[in-house]
Amino acid sequence: MLALFRMNKFLLFFKSISRFLALPLLSGILVGTSYIPFGWALFFCYVPLWLQIRRLINENKKLSHVFVSAWVTQFILTLIGFNWIYYVTVEFGHLHWTIALGTLLLFSAFMHLYIPFSLLFAAYLIRKFRIKADLSLFLVLALSMSLIERIWPSIFEWNLAYTLLWLKLPLFQWADTVGFWGLSTWIFIIQCFIALAVIQFKSRRAVALKTFGLTVATVMALTGLGALKKNNWSKAEKTLRIGVIQGNIGNAEKLQSEKKSEFHSFIRKTYTQLTDQLIKSTPTDLVIWPETAMPFIFNTSYHNRPEQQALLKSVNSWGVPVVTGAYAVTENERDQFGDLVYRNTVFYVSPTYSFLAAPYYKTNLLAFGEYMPLGKYLPILYKLLPFVGSYADGSGPVVAPLEVKSQRVFLGPQICYDSLAPDFSRDLSRNGAQIIFNVTNDSWFGWWAEPFQHQYMTLARAVEVRRPLVRSTNTGVSSAILADGTVLEESPIDKPWAHTYEIPYREKAPLTLYVRFGHYDWIIWLLGLIAVLAIGHNKETPNV
Repeated sequence: MLALFRMNKFLLFFKSISRFLALPLLSGILVGTSYIPFGWALFFCYVPLWLQIRRLINENKKLSHVFVSAWVTQFILTLIGFNWIYYVTVEFGHLHWTIALGTLLLFSAFMHLYIPFSLLFAAYLIRKFRIKADLSLFLVLALSMSLIERIWPSIFEWNLAYTLLWLKLPLFQWADTVGFWGLSTWIFIIQCFIALAVIQFKSRRAVALKTFGLTVATVMALTGLGALKKNNWSKAEKTLRIGVIQGNIGNAEKLQSEKKSEFHSFIRKTYTQLTDQLIKSTPTDLVIWPETAMPFIFNTSYHNRPEQQALLKSVNSWGVPVVTGAYAVTENERDQFGDLVYRNTVFYVSPTYSFLAAPYYKTNLLAFGEYMPLGKYLPILYKLLPFVGSYADGSGPVVAPLEVKSQRVFLGPQICYDSLAPDFSRDLSRNGAQIIFNVTNDSWFGWWAEPFQHQYMTLARAVEVRRPLVRSTNTGVSSAILADGTVLEESPIDKPWAHTYEIPYREKAPLTLYVRFGHYDWIIWLLGLIAVLAIGHNKETPNV
């Protein structure tokens, strides 16, 4: 009898836990699989979690229950969407798989904490302003998430809207007006009405179907208008033929190349042979090699060294300029340990044994990859974690005016992580960039989701500023996108590859609304939140 009582008690406890965790777990799975390379649940992924939050608020549960529910969702979605962290820890940190697994779990526990904190804040506002109407409640949840997502410090500034570009849904064309951050807020608002329809369906099915139908019709209308926007950006006066080389140099080889000079020759020949084959087979005006493609210092004072000389001779023989990633140092600049200060750099190599423009130094460095947070103030951190890079950052976006095939073209460089900051590309556009290019080394992240996530986050900048963008990577995905949002041929992963893109561009393309006013777009959503709180204050909801 006692055993039966205990079993019954356990079943009740399990039922209670299942009821508490089921919707947050479901949302975590849906959001995680709304990330690239999936995307199927994009317009309803947060609905289960919001239904759970609504129930907790209506039942007057503690705010800690709201936090825990949202934390479960963020943990699961991070585990699914960012599972490549495990690969990075093994490949980059050379750590045992158990430590790598622990790192992934720890990362998942903290990466998206803005979700529980934003919903905790929203639940507080809902109770403070006594929000009763379901639509107002869901809008407070959505706008709170959108606003706190913007200000939350993050290594990877991901948002849901990038998946629109991955899925080729023309709704992404509105990014030139509101940016991908704004589109992410649109997706949240769409989910508000889906959540409302779910609540209404319990007792007023006709109203629920009407809500759902109007929501779908609105999304379709915006999508159709987005397709029309494409036509406005399809015109161009000039064309540049840009060759992209993907050398597929593995990390082990790159690490050894930094320590043993014989590897320099192997890497240089890999790129020069691929380039030679491309130029002989396809008319090409300019060639772009990826981030740190040349694993040596390439300042002018180092041009008398054998590998640098061999590279300059190859470029001279082609008669075609080459843009390449390499390293730069300043002889009289030393770090806190007395070592030379290195910079991750783009060089514009001329066929005349010189440079076409001043080099660009990477501005947005990757935490723990290229610098140690607080390392300037606590140098001992570099001693404790010697695998962390120590690079100096650049001074911001700089446009390079190049003379290419008797035409003057203004190129806007990005190195890897620079592409994840919308402000950076907006400034390139303001500074006169006609074509943006991105050089990246994603080989640390393996063949799974991250190369595709990073690719489309980079390509998204082209739509926001309406400038064509060409991307050259070490191991993939190399690609290009036109100003009208057309994605061109994409390279395979982990294979040597070379391709010349025909890139049409405008000599004087106008600045988009997002370039002009994107710095202040968050104010619109803040005002929206204030309006919802004011209108929904103590407004009763109909019984549904």
